Amino acid sequence: MAGEKDGAVAFFDVDGTLVWHDEEKVASGESDFSKDVPSPAVYDAFDRMRAAGNLAFICTGRPTPFIMDSLRALRPDGYVACAGAYVQVGDVVVRDEHIPSDLLLETAERFVAAGIDVTFESNTMGVEVRPSGAPAHFPGLGLVRTAAELEPFLREHAYAKFCVSRCDPDALEGVRAFCERHFTIANLQFGTYEFSPRGVDKGTGIEAALAHLGHGRKGTFAFGDSENDLPMAPAVETFVAMANALPAVKERAGYVTDSVERDGVPAALAHFGLI
Repeated sequence: MAGEKDGAVAFFDVDGTLVWHDEEKVASGESDFSKDVPSPAVYDAFDRMRAAGNLAFICTGRPTPFIMDSLRALRPDGYVACAGAYVQVGDVVVRDEHIPSDLLLETAERFVAAGIDVTFESNTMGVEVRPSGAPAHFPGLGLVRTAAELEPFLREHAYAKFCVSRCDPDALEGVRAFCERHFTIANLQFGTYEFSPRGVDKGTGIEAALAHLGHGRKGTFAFGDSENDLPMAPAVETFVAMANALPAVKERAGYVTDSVERDGVPAALAHFGLI
């Protein structure tokens, strides 16, 4: 594989970095993530990265079923998915972490008691736990109303992380202390919060990918916009924030590029001479 020893290796977040979602549609729940398509300039940049002997990885909070064909058409050299819980380099799976079933069930019980809808994410089948009675939000996922109804899913599937969407931060106060003992909480913007097991994040996922490649930290890059992208910063030599990133992400970045709407990724790759 080109780039294993001497070429650059770059890791790209998806939402807010490679693709853009209209803020109002996300806030209202109308955004269709299944139709995400990077711009022609992004496809061209990935092709040019590859031609220059560099490697490009998708590094996303999404589980693998939510990495749509339009993203796979970028032909990345691997994936860091489920916010670092799953890592694939070429055809080799080098990491696959999961939340213990007993902890996940207790988590579901606490969210149901607080009346908070939550989505548990898996590389096989996700499930939405919606005590509010709201209809399913994501096609293809399971839908239950109580923690007890979740148990059959836990017998057949392993879950790596979970999210709440369109949630007022104050609503999380009843479960925050419990969650902070077991999980890292990341603000993904637009009222969406992601919960990952402590010690499992995009940064440790990148480290697993680089170790498999035999590639050091020199000549590595990561691009992001949200709090779950912050762990990428110490794992790479150069952390790049999008112009549309959260302030804390831009403060941590070594370079701030243009917004995703204005093809900030290709602009930064050209700035660093990677394309």
